[in-house]
Amino acid sequence: MLAEERHQVIRALLASEGKVLAGDLAQRFGVSEDTVRRDLRELAGAGQCRKVYGGALAPASQPLSVSARLGKASSQKARLGKAAAKLVQPGQTLFIDAGTTNFNIAAALPHDFAFTVVTNAPGVVSALSDHANATLIVLGGIFNRAEGAMAGAATIRDIEQVQADLFFLGGCALDAGAGVFATDPETAEVKRAMALRSRSVAIAATDEKFSAAAAFQVLDVDMLDHLVVESTAPEPALATWESRGTVIHYA
Repeated sequence: MLAEERHQVIRALLASEGKVLAGDLAQRFGVSEDTVRRDLRELAGAGQCRKVYGGALAPASQPLSVSARLGKASSQKARLGKAAAKLVQPGQTLFIDAGTTNFNIAAALPHDFAFTVVTNAPGVVSALSDHANATLIVLGGIFNRAEGAMAGAATIRDIEQVQADLFFLGGCALDAGAGVFATDPETAEVKRAMALRSRSVAIAATDEKFSAAAAFQVLDVDMLDHLVVESTAPEPALATWESRGTVIHYA
């Protein structure tokens, strides 16, 4: 198969599925993964895909607003939020970053004991605004409207002054072989800084996060301590996470 023929197939797969994996393409075309990676680099150079770890994504589209994301899978996110909130103990200091599932976690945190929440997300502050026993610390930085959160050097500096017991990380994409990824480099940097300043890291993930792909790594597989999922989450992926030390919790 000629290179242009492979490119046509790759473009068609990106249009229909949104992503491709280098290993799958190599097997499909009967070529080496190095050849496929070269194809993906050429397509990325032409703006026809975005190269990521292990493959490529369709060209970036306009991201959904935070309000639009809040309406997606709202009942699942509410269940995940309630299950994740059970991980919190009295007196703990929590990092909670942006993410619509994380907003549900904040809303589900118990009212009968005190804790501290450090966040870069106004949505988390809003969810906890009537929580009399919660101490809220809001990180500075430049507001990223698409993410609904603060980011940048000022945010990182503020994070480095905190030692948290638990970090609820809003994960954009979960890869059992490679870790947790985000779609934006500044967002990934903030999440990574919070993880490094936390004794434990937890993610509450809808099923779609296991089939999503993103370009910027936040965590290696071994750094995720808790994964809160729906009963329909893909078992092979969960088994891999569990084998690496992650505790699985079902909503």
